[in-house]
Formats: sequence, structure tokens, C-alpha cells
Amino acid sequence: MVTGLLPELSLPHSMLTDWVSRGVSAAIRALFKQAGRLEARVRAEPMAKLLQGRIDSFELVGQNLQMYNGLRLSLLELFCNAVAIDFSQIWQGRIRLRQPVQARMRVVLSEADLAQSLNTPFVLNKLAQAGQEGQPLSFHQVEVRITPEQRLQVRAKVQQGESRVFRVGFSARVEVMERRRICLADPFFEGDTEEERLLSRALVDHLNALLDLDRLALQGSKLQVDRVCLQPQQMILSGSATLVRFPTRQPQRENA
Repeated sequence: MVTGLLPELSLPHSMLTDWVSRGVSAAIRALFKQAGRLEARVRAEPMAKLLQGRIDSFELVGQNLQMYNGLRLSLLELFCNAVAIDFSQIWQGRIRLRQPVQARMRVVLSEADLAQSLNTPFVLNKLAQAGQEGQPLSFHQVEVRITPEQRLQVRAKVQQGESRVFRVGFSARVEVMERRRICLADPFFEGDTEEERLLSRALVDHLNALLDLDRLALQGSKLQVDRVCLQPQQMILSGSATLVRFPTRQPQRENA
């Protein structure tokens, strides 16, 4: 039963869906610090179904997105069917899901996205915990490249204590573990000395600990990845997102 919306009942169907789509786009855009392009599109037939908050399908395309923790995405695509929302909340700039939503997801990260994400304070502070012999480590100038052999190559400068500086790095295959974790597998460690190779191993271990999808998911959401594909200069993840409620901008385990 829809009440208090009589003026909207005379709107053409396309105008009403565009209006709702813009409202949803604005709410999703607020989840990101920056968004080059972000468009949402809802579809519902007949219009009475939309006024009841029932949506046949929902599509989202976002490009050049940066999350508030610094992680960056070149492309985000979401698609789902049968979404139920509180229609009255749209006009107040809020989205409230009436039931959980299962969406198909595709994410593209460029080499530049990966490098910038690994150079954020959030990640660098976590990597600093990979101390050796009680001395803290400070990672700088993290570089990322996808090799022709479809391996992820990471290199960085590491300062140990006050003055010692090392060059560390590795290349590894990227795998999915139980749909919940991204894993750097079969690593080849770089370094001119045994100490540098040990620090490279510590870098891999700490990145594997960080690549838990629960750390990346926004509050109210759960991510699962079915496939990771490395292509020239970009990494593509395909999977699903379960939205128990409309997400908030804070990652679920940002402080973990």
C-alpha cells in the first residue's frame, strides 16, 4: 500500500525509474571518496511494482572509484534480480533493503590501482607489523607489475630500524582460496642477500594475511570471488556480493 505519493503516480514510467535510479546512484556514490563515473539503473514492470519497492533488476557500473581507505578500482559492475527496498526512503536520500540481495560482481584493477592501494597508509601500517628481530619495518615505493607469465610482481624499499634500507620483491601466481581469500601462491623471492629474501617472504606472508575479503567488504556486505584473471596491466575478479543491508563506507575489519 503506497500512501502520500499521489503526485508521483502521474509521472511517466521512464521518468519514475530514472528518478529512482538517480537516487540510488547518489546513495552509492556516497560510499566512495572519489568516483569518476557511477551509474545505477533499476527496472520494474509495471510501475505499481516500483511504487511498492519491488525491482525486477538492478545494474551498477562504476569507473575510477576510490574507497575511503584508499583502495582503488578501475571498474566495478554489479547486477542482481528481484530487489525489495523501502520506496519511501528513496526521497530522503537513503536506501533500505527489505531483504538480503545476491548480486553478480566484476571488478577490474589496473597495475596503477594495485600500486596505489598497496601504498595507502592502511596497507603500509599493516605491513610495518612484519618486524624482524624486534625492529619495525617501514615499506616505501611499492611497485606492482603483471608479468607476461601472468604472475603478480611486487617490489618495494624497506627500511629496518633507523638506517638500514633493503630492496625486496617477489613474483607469484594469484589464486582464490575457498572463495573468501586471495592468495599469492608459488612465490619467487627477489633479493641480493639472504636477509632481503627473508624480508621478501615476510612481505608475501603479510599480504596474504591482508587479502582476506572480509577486510575489503563494506559494512553490511559479504564478498565471494570465483575467479581471478591476470591480463596485461590489469587484474579481473569475478564473483558475487551479498548485501544484508545497504552498505556503509567503513570496511568490516578496517581496524583488525
